[in-house]
Amino acid sequence: MNDEPGKLNMSGKKRAKAKQDTKAAVTTMPDPEEFIEIFKRGVKFTEELLQENERLRSRIVSLEEENRLLARKHLGPDGYRDLLEQLQQLDERRKQLEERFEAIENENRDYRRRHEEMEQEYNRLANLYIASYQLHSSLELEEVVRVVSEIILNLIGGRAFVLFLRKGRKYVPVHGYGCEWQTMPAVRHGEGILGKAASEGVTHIDSNIPGSRERGGPAVCIPLTLEGRTMGIVAIYQFLEHKGCITDLDRELFGLLGVHAASALTAAMLYASTDGLVDEADEFEKIASGKS
Repeated sequence: MNDEPGKLNMSGKKRAKAKQDTKAAVTTMPDPEEFIEIFKRGVKFTEELLQENERLRSRIVSLEEENRLLARKHLGPDGYRDLLEQLQQLDERRKQLEERFEAIENENRDYRRRHEEMEQEYNRLANLYIASYQLHSSLELEEVVRVVSEIILNLIGGRAFVLFLRKGRKYVPVHGYGCEWQTMPAVRHGEGILGKAASEGVTHIDSNIPGSRERGGPAVCIPLTLEGRTMGIVAIYQFLEHKGCITDLDRELFGLLGVHAASALTAAMLYASTDGLVDEADEFEKIASGKS
């Protein structure tokens, strides 16, 4: 009888210990929210694995399709011959395109050349118009001489020149630029380069120009003629350094200067001789009636 209580006590201890273990197990179980979070992570990881698996399967299908296409393109003797024909056709097409491109380039060069020629012609006409207009814009002798100098300097490019005017059978220096023109002797009609240019009425151009001529004869002699009579000479001794040669525009300016400068200078000298007091209407009536 005494042993029974002891056994009961042992059983009670075991039950007490079991209860404690149960409580400990209950207290060590994870929180429900934490468990749900762990579960969600597992679900997400599983979905990522499925997506990666699907991507790999698609890639495998794509590679298999590419492999089939490459297998179809495997060339045999006939395929190689067809490929050579295609290459030959492409090469002929390339040559045709190159020829067409070269033809277009030639056309473009021709258009550019014609455009440059038209631009030069436009500049030439503009310069000729400006020179002609300026020469006849005034009847004052000093102004006409100044305009002649500007044409030689700015349009022709002369940096040393002298203007001679006729006095009997001689031509005396009356104006110059870039040289000691006051000490130059008079030029006799028909003698020397200047005299011959004056007597012949033809512009003389030295074949050795361009270049500065510190000494020696003039590079260009321009006779100023009006109604077949030479009334002056323009002698250009030096040109500006950047001037490479005598151009067609220069030759036309020489001709314009020879005619229009002579006319403008003659008109200015006649106007100066009358002191500018001529009654234009009365003078016209005299000319019309033959009394003048």
